[in-house]
Amino acid sequence: MTENHSVLKDSKVWALGIAETLSWASLFYLFPALILRWETYFGWTLDELSFGLTGALIVAAIGSLVAGRIIDQGAGRILLTLSALSGGVLITFLLVVTSLWQFYLVWLLLGAARAGCLYEPLFAVVTRIYQQDARRPIIMITLMAGFAGTICFPISTILSEIVNWQTAALFFALLNCCVAAPLFWYGASSKQIEKDQSENSNTADFISIAKMLIGNPVFWFLAVGFGSFYLNHGMIIGHILPLLESRDVTPTYAVIASSLIGAAQVNGRVVLLFAERYTSMTVIGMCAFIGISLSMIGLLYAGISSWALLLFVLIQGGSWGMLSVAKPIVTADHLGRENFGTISSLVSIFQNFGLAFGPSVTGIIWLLAGYDLVMLVAFVLGIIGFLSLGSALRFSKFVPG
Repeated sequence: MTENHSVLKDSKVWALGIAETLSWASLFYLFPALILRWETYFGWTLDELSFGLTGALIVAAIGSLVAGRIIDQGAGRILLTLSALSGGVLITFLLVVTSLWQFYLVWLLLGAARAGCLYEPLFAVVTRIYQQDARRPIIMITLMAGFAGTICFPISTILSEIVNWQTAALFFALLNCCVAAPLFWYGASSKQIEKDQSENSNTADFISIAKMLIGNPVFWFLAVGFGSFYLNHGMIIGHILPLLESRDVTPTYAVIASSLIGAAQVNGRVVLLFAERYTSMTVIGMCAFIGISLSMIGLLYAGISSWALLLFVLIQGGSWGMLSVAKPIVTADHLGRENFGTISSLVSIFQNFGLAFGPSVTGIIWLLAGYDLVMLVAFVLGIIGFLSLGSALRFSKFVPG
């Protein structure tokens, strides 16, 4: 109770939570929220547009390795702030693109901004600041950030309908520059970080850390498990509006459902608050994998029954909400907290590529066989992730540390 109370009173945790919410809304959810607008405005196909997000996420995956090293050297505060600021500026360039290669270039650059201020780098900074007490701040931050989609989808839709999509993009660009960036600067300030900078802390070199992880089977189980989950999420969220419309869900209900997935993440994290007292975060993560498979059943019948649509929203969003909290804690518990920025970024390679290729994989499958096969693949990914995380839990008993 005391720990919860202190976290609620920590203004820096609140600042980081609000900043992360706005960054997710601007740098992630803005793409699926506006993809249909871009299809109409530019005349490019959905699969062509999807490669823009794929490129951004590939750059983010590679950039996360650099971000991890920067954080381990004590410069996480600068990284978070400049990444949010540059991300907001780059969004404004979407307003002046006239060709597909320019669209791709903007999103490639936005990928670099994402690598420095979304969940992975922020959780690494929070873990570095709060050490063994990082779990509650991470949960608190993700409870707030769960509303990013809830903010982005309706606001972007309203602004696009009343004015145009350019106004919606500019609005979120300003939020990132003028609100998120300053809040990151304030929230990530810490005596521990300042001490690391002044002492130029002696972190292990990248190659040594990589060799240590590659030889640890638990690393591979975690990497494959998280990669499967994020591939599933990238596939579904990257095409959420056209996917729902393919199930004969009306455009209005599709926007509402997309918006509520963010709120459902919060529900999942509230459940996690109670569940983590009775079981491990790894087991909670395994439950999240079961959830993303079950949610596909709801999506399959979403156009027939509003209850099925609600089931899809609650389970898909709730599962994402639980795993996004569990992942950094599971990673730290199994692989350690020393040099956590680098360790986290290496574990996240598979997940980042999964998230990166998710929208494009969906686009390709849709072209070949339609959205029914997309849902089947997403269902199987949940099973793969469940088995991988279960193997990590079992095998870690035999792996030192």
